Amino acid sequence: MRLGREQGVTGIVLPKAESAADVALVARHLRPGVKVLPLIETARGMANVNEVAGAPGVDRLIFGTVDFRTELGIEGDGQELLFFRSMLVLASRVAGIAAPVDGVTVAISDVEELRNATERGRRLGFGAKLCIHPAQVAEVNAAYQPTEAQLAWAARVVGQARSGPGAFQLDGEMIDAPVMARAVTLLKRAGREPA
Repeated sequence: MRLGREQGVTGIVLPKAESAADVALVARHLRPGVKVLPLIETARGMANVNEVAGAPGVDRLIFGTVDFRTELGIEGDGQELLFFRSMLVLASRVAGIAAPVDGVTVAISDVEELRNATERGRRLGFGAKLCIHPAQVAEVNAAYQPTEAQLAWAARVVGQARSGPGAFQLDGEMIDAPVMARAVTLLKRAGREPA
């Protein structure tokens, strides 16, 4: 716990987080401003995910998929975990914290499996993904960056919105406030300021 008081430490991962009390126990040993990232990897942690997400000091949740699957006897990492992944995304949004971090893909050399798993998490609302090997970092980073086509769409949405208030149609799609917010978020994620 002393490490949490050292200069340069900006966050700490809390394994097997199961309650707000677990977070509080760690947080009281940290320097002010050091973030706690609870690792949800047990049935009890998942059952209390809203409480953990709302605990003071929590920056974002991490899904410990390997330990979670083992504890619950779940075979597979795709549809089998959809409900639980959705719980983390929802709990994060309700608590007003950053989008959660998805668990690892253990197939180190299977680029297609990694790409599919990363895309699935991103589409579901995760904001990042853990890597188990350095060879996975570039693929994961690329998946979480908006494509040029997405950025062009977002810029067109923002540009068209300047013509007046209210909903409008662009490329056969209705654009209203939530879609506009998504466009602005995409631009900001890429470091581009919405015009």
